[in-house]
Amino acid sequence: MLRIIIIVFLLFSYSFGQSITIAVSANVQYAIDELIKKFKEENGDIQIKKVISSSGKLANQILKGAPYDIFLSADMKYPLFLFKRGLALSKPKVYAYGVVVLWSMKNINIEKEGLGVLFKVNKIAVPNPKNAPYGRAAIEILKNTKLYEKVKERLIYGESVSQVNHYILKRLVDVGFTSKSSVLSPVLRGKGRWIEIEKRLYSPIEQGAVLLKNAEGNEHAKSFFSFLFSKDAKQIFKKYGYMVLENEQVEGKDKAR
Repeated sequence: MLRIIIIVFLLFSYSFGQSITIAVSANVQYAIDELIKKFKEENGDIQIKKVISSSGKLANQILKGAPYDIFLSADMKYPLFLFKRGLALSKPKVYAYGVVVLWSMKNINIEKEGLGVLFKVNKIAVPNPKNAPYGRAAIEILKNTKLYEKVKERLIYGESVSQVNHYILKRLVDVGFTSKSSVLSPVLRGKGRWIEIEKRLYSPIEQGAVLLKNAEGNEHAKSFFSFLFSKDAKQIFKKYGYMVLENEQVEGKDKAR
């Protein structure tokens, strides 16, 4: 009996002492705090660390051995890549679809002129398409509207959505392509002027999450990963302007709303 009590105590101590480290794509940095808060309300005050950067940079860190438990990417490309390299416990899942906006802190009537405003400005911020899925979407938008060749010399690239937001807020650029989750965040809501870009102009931004191999044996990390697809989490994602999935599906083929 004493041996059983000791084993149970050790297991409880191990579980209690577990923490979670989440690699978070820059566009999710505003929603993640609310997701963590909600998770803790339901599961206790678990230690959760977050690392925020571009999806490509985070994927590269994981590839090099960074001890992250969960990866919230701005696309499915990087999570699938890590899964195929044997660095994930299961296939990634789409947790939300991202939405692109054009945002400015300057006195520009962006609501009236739409993308036509790009003809009149000098500096246009775009997340680096090499690392940031929102950057790839922005370039796709410019090409689909036949604007890319006309404005490419005026594009200012930021490493991530966060850096683009910094450029816009500090008025270092005239306008910038960023995520809807940014302009709807408590920190940035009501600042400047923005318009949502028509979704037909860019491929769906399937934002994928994956439970990484580092989380093996970490029950808290597994619980948080499951929580990302819960009703409560979906409501939070919707609050930040994401479209959410009606049903879970690995390859992201289901309908969003």
